[in-house]
Formats: sequence, structure tokens, C-alpha cells
Amino acid sequence: MATPPEQHRLDPETSVELLSPEFLPPAPSQFTDFPDARFPDELADYIRESVLEALPNDLTRMIYLASLRDCNSGMYLHPELSHQRGMHAADKALRTCHEQVFRRLLTTRLPEYVTQLQEYIRYTRSEIMTVLKTWRSLQAYRATVPVGALAASSELYFLNIGIALDVVGKEIAGPE
Repeated sequence: MATPPEQHRLDPETSVELLSPEFLPPAPSQFTDFPDARFPDELADYIRESVLEALPNDLTRMIYLASLRDCNSGMYLHPELSHQRGMHAADKALRTCHEQVFRRLLTTRLPEYVTQLQEYIRYTRSEIMTVLKTWRSLQAYRATVPVGALAASSELYFLNIGIALDVVGKEIAGPE
């Protein structure tokens, strides 16, 4: 039986040179008109307008942005932007967006958290009870706050998510 290509070992005699994404030529992309990486605020504006606005609400944006962050380095990596505009420019712009979304959520009233959680669950097309059970058990939402967020701000966010989970769960369960 032949060895699959992904399991072939590199020939130690062969010299391989890997280039950092910052040095690779730009590839064709859906992100063809975003600003120059030298202007990270413009890149953040572009991300907000072209990527984040397509998501239904800030809670969904928060989860999406956190999903782009490497859990070991804390660096934000986007498959297109990091390649096209450089890892550091993409990281800075995505970090800025994440912090802005987090600040907005900190000023969001509790009923809006409930609504946003319901919209997020609908957006994922997941079974409501499964999401509620998993979120309560794993508390993965705790990993969605930006790196360096104040402990008090994080705890407020966690408390609001926890209450929203309880409210949505009670609404699903119906009257007791």
C-alpha cells in the first residue's frame, strides 16, 4: 500500500525555504480593496464594515473575533488578512475590533444580552438546549474576552452571559 503524500518525510538532503506570510506575494482574494497595512485604523474600519457588520450582533462578533485569536500567543490570525496585509497589521486591527466590541457589550443592558444570545443560537443553527447545556458546562464564553481585559469588566461580561443563559433556558422550559 502506498504512503499518503501527507505522511511522506522530507528528504534531509533537500533544502526547504519557508517564507513568512508577510513576504509572500499577495494572492487573489475577496479582500481586494482593503486599506494599506500602514494604516491599521483604516484596516480595522474595513474589518468592521466588510466582515463584522455581516454578523447579527455584538455577541456573535465577540465569539467570531475570539475564534481568530491563537490561544497560545494571543495573536489574531485571519486566513486572508494575515496573509494579504501581514500578521502584525491584521493582529492589531482585529485586536482593536475585539476590544471595541467588548466595550460595547459592557454597556449593553441585560435584556439585550438575552436577545443577542437567542440570535447567536439561531445564527449557528444549533439545537438551543444543546448550546445552553454546553455553554453552562464548558463556559467557553470565558475565553472570548480580549487579552488584557480588566478582571472586573470580564466578570461583568461573564455574569451577564450567565444570566442570559438562565433566562433563555427558563423561556425554553416554559412555565413551571
